[in-house]
Amino acid sequence: MNSKRPTNSLERALEILELVACKSGGLTNAAISNRMEMATSTASYILNRLERSGFLQRQTETGRYEIGIKMVALAHAPLRDMGLRREAEPVLRRLSGQTDASSLVGVLERGHVMIVDKIEKPDLSVIDMDIGVCYPVHSTALGKVLLAYLPENRVHLIFDRVPFVKSSPRTIASKSQLLEDLKRVKKQGYSVVDGELFMGIRAIAAPVFGASDEIRAAVSATGFTFSVEDKRIIGAVQAAAREISKRLAAAESGRTRAYSGVAK
Repeated sequence: MNSKRPTNSLERALEILELVACKSGGLTNAAISNRMEMATSTASYILNRLERSGFLQRQTETGRYEIGIKMVALAHAPLRDMGLRREAEPVLRRLSGQTDASSLVGVLERGHVMIVDKIEKPDLSVIDMDIGVCYPVHSTALGKVLLAYLPENRVHLIFDRVPFVKSSPRTIASKSQLLEDLKRVKKQGYSVVDGELFMGIRAIAAPVFGASDEIRAAVSATGFTFSVEDKRIIGAVQAAAREISKRLAAAESGRTRAYSGVAK
């Protein structure tokens, strides 16, 4: 979170929505108040307004606030229209069939990895990995790929703002350890995690590039049952990433030519 705290209700409401969106399982009023450095009564007022408007929903049993149906609807509309999602979806279906694992596409979003599309197998349904939800970038295979192809100074800037949160005993706990891991990821062209975000969940991810050869996204095979050393699955993920990159680059180049024609 930013060191400069929001000062008006709108800014606070937007930061609360971002905070809740990036926390799988939701947050209590007390946790939100603590992270936002505001009085519990102030947080309660804003949370009640957001809940009444449908932007948040509160779990009766735990009191935790989660993203509401209105936010989901708002998020899914632009995600449906993203060129990336359109180009990736048929490839994800094929990858999921080849690996018998869930396939995901993620992008870097304000220091987190956000899921923008998925083909889910039943075993992953026990984990809340929904489209539009953000996860820690340093403890996911998708996130490590996205970081590995950034300039190192941008990685440092991200972690000047985003803390290293240990999601499990296996999560990387320091920037120096992460930087070493990222060098290995870029050298081999893919990343793996085994229980770093959720214990028992394994993932293999590879980079997706756009027309300008810049990293645009990452694609992964994610599940419980396969080995992260399985060369067949590693190859399938890398092949899927190359195909999505090719489709995305062609689509972006086509749009650029179309815009150039209109400009003339």
